[in-house]
Amino acid sequence: GGSGGRGGSGGDGGGGPQISRGMIGLGLVGALVLWGMSSFYTVRPEEQSVELFLGEFSSVGNPGLNFAPWPLVTAEVVNVTSERTETIGSGRGAGGDGLMLTTDANIVDIDFQVVWNVNDPAKLLFNLRDPQVTVQAVSEAVMREIIAATNLAPILNRDRGLIADTARENIQATLDEYESGITIVRVNLDTADPPS
Repeated sequence: GGSGGRGGSGGDGGGGPQISRGMIGLGLVGALVLWGMSSFYTVRPEEQSVELFLGEFSSVGNPGLNFAPWPLVTAEVVNVTSERTETIGSGRGAGGDGLMLTTDANIVDIDFQVVWNVNDPAKLLFNLRDPQVTVQAVSEAVMREIIAATNLAPILNRDRGLIADTARENIQATLDEYESGITIVRVNLDTADPPS
């Protein structure tokens, strides 16, 4: 009777591997589907992608459907057409960021906006840790330098457009030195007033 019981359990064991093989096959199909979903990605017309092979720059993806065999290749998708705006000055907070010293030892309160977009996503991803903070810091430093070389009266009156244009050029030059992959679209000088 005992050997019959063993035979019965042996029979159950014989049925087990068939179900296991089916489950393994189903698991493999599921894993393949998940791998495919992780490996295919879409790049919209306003975006560019950067493909990384084991974390190193590999190539730039084309608009449309792209294939990056995960996990060896991963992709970062960056919007390159949308304009981003950084606001610098006292309007940003109570820190007095907009108070700047002119060359004739006056203080002027400057509020301005820097509008930028991405021209090279690979440079943006690899050369800058925080693009937003970088644009803000460079913009503020450049504007302080320009204001420090200018008398108060022209800042308040006629030279605001010239100051904005000079700031855009100098911010762009500095970001180009960093190989940032950023284009400064424009600088808007909102206010330039004596402090209250």
